Amino acid sequence: MEFRYEHADTLYTVQLEPQPDGSYLATVGDRTYTVTLQRAQSGQFNLLLDGKRLHAYVAHQKNQQTATTYHYVALVDRTARHYELTTARPTASRRGGSSAQAGSLRSQMPGQVMQIFVQEGQQVEKGQNLLTLEAMKMEIRVTAPADGTITRIYVQQGETVERGQQLIEID
Repeated sequence: MEFRYEHADTLYTVQLEPQPDGSYLATVGDRTYTVTLQRAQSGQFNLLLDGKRLHAYVAHQKNQQTATTYHYVALVDRTARHYELTTARPTASRRGGSSAQAGSLRSQMPGQVMQIFVQEGQQVEKGQNLLTLEAMKMEIRVTAPADGTITRIYVQQGETVERGQQLIEID
């Protein structure tokens, strides 16, 4: 089963594969997790995510005017993390984890630069992976919004970035 969601202007594809023992293999980007879930009450789940116990509270709402479905998820272990997701429409344009204004790609959320796949002066194609950020234990791939040349890389591997910080410039 494949699901597509958008959060903070980033498109995520979640692939779920049922396993014989009742668990699921969940693949998000380049990461795969083993997930076991138990339904507690309506809108509540107990999750075992790679051996870590989480409580999930979920709700959804559909906007009748725009036909957009909003999913609200709260994951609770020692702290609570809240997410608002929308079901991605296949025809909608995507920014691939970055905001492209005047050739600059900016971080959509605070995180750490895990890997940089390009160098200054390199030609890239639309959709090509440029770098990977880790934010809230999620891996976010920043991709080229269009064909072009990398003119400047503003970050280094291991660096912590803030929301809105410039990452890469493409001409």
